[in-house]
Amino acid sequence: MTDTFFTLKGRSEGYYMEKGSKFHAYASPIANEAEGMRLIQTFKKDHPKARHHCYALRLHPDASLERANDDGEPSGSAGKPILGQIVKLNLTNVIVVVVRYFGGTQLGMPGLIEAYKTSAADALGQGMVTRKTVLSRVKIQMPYEKHPHFLNYCKTAGIPVLYEEFGETAAMTIAFHKSTTEEELKDSLREFSQLDFGSIKDYAERLHFKIDFITGDLIL
Repeated sequence: MTDTFFTLKGRSEGYYMEKGSKFHAYASPIANEAEGMRLIQTFKKDHPKARHHCYALRLHPDASLERANDDGEPSGSAGKPILGQIVKLNLTNVIVVVVRYFGGTQLGMPGLIEAYKTSAADALGQGMVTRKTVLSRVKIQMPYEKHPHFLNYCKTAGIPVLYEEFGETAAMTIAFHKSTTEEELKDSLREFSQLDFGSIKDYAERLHFKIDFITGDLIL
């Protein structure tokens, strides 16, 4: 499990031309595969006369999902070279689509590989890389008298406070690195309370906290 990964901050474009064939490359951050497929359809509508719309994508913080598509080009001549450029930069949650307008001259396998690799590299090189962190959320309900003290502790300790709720009790939703959520939470409760218990449940009972782990990742 990794808590950090690198992706693109926004969309970027690249271009390459060889023997009359034009290769327009588009790189974009995506959250899931469905979003990537929608982008491909958008580029197909924007370039209806293009012969090929080849792409590669990489997803998940650990880059566990990869896709590469040659869209009619010889097998391995387009999608794989595009994917190689994403991998080279260690990016994920990214798609690169390369749109080819055929120029009338066959480029051959080496020429196609070079064209798709270079245009993809140009698009990625024009983009801005950003680092993302995968967090897990924890909701803590507490007596009102403890709220200002715990809030101040979180701010001092650099623990993200995502939002607060006020009803019968005060509640705060905070976040920790996904792979070490329970360890970080226990350490925080120990430091805040100046007590030393063996479990989160023990801290919750002593502090009169109600602690719930929220399902789903938060990426910031």
